[in-house]
Amino acid sequence: MTMTYTPGASSHRYARAAVHLWPARESGKRASWVLVPEPTTVPKTRRRVRGKLSDWGLAAQSDVVELLVSEVVTNAMRHSWGAVMSLAMDDGTLRCEVQDTNPALPQVREVHEGDEGGRGMYLMQALSTSWGSHPLSTGKVVWFELACEPAGTPAGAGRNGDDD
Repeated sequence: MTMTYTPGASSHRYARAAVHLWPARESGKRASWVLVPEPTTVPKTRRRVRGKLSDWGLAAQSDVVELLVSEVVTNAMRHSWGAVMSLAMDDGTLRCEVQDTNPALPQVREVHEGDEGGRGMYLMQALSTSWGSHPLSTGKVVWFELACEPAGTPAGAGRNGDDD
């Protein structure tokens, strides 16, 4: 797993509790970033994710992934003291995990017409293949998955070692 620290003298404090929950595979692609609660964190994270998806041949999925990343990272920055975000691609599945220091799990809530927020879990449900959260002794992890194939890869090609 590659860890890229956000510039800043205090960034190392947020990495201590980092736990990557998805088992690493040699064939998969991984990226992780320490996120600090600063006004520029969400747009910086979107740019990093967009770049990583482009590197992995997944630029076509950038809009949806960036929207969902914005939701989970914004919540982590709003309700905790820092977070670690991991992005992984294995066997046609893109997984994003955001681990933060707040133990409160996200909940779907009723949203009214004038509310400015509260729709993130609805977006997660509508746009991801699956999503969820689970507690940790140091906070929680919120994650989502999307079925993604690199550009030019036919659906199902390369899975289970069968390319024909």
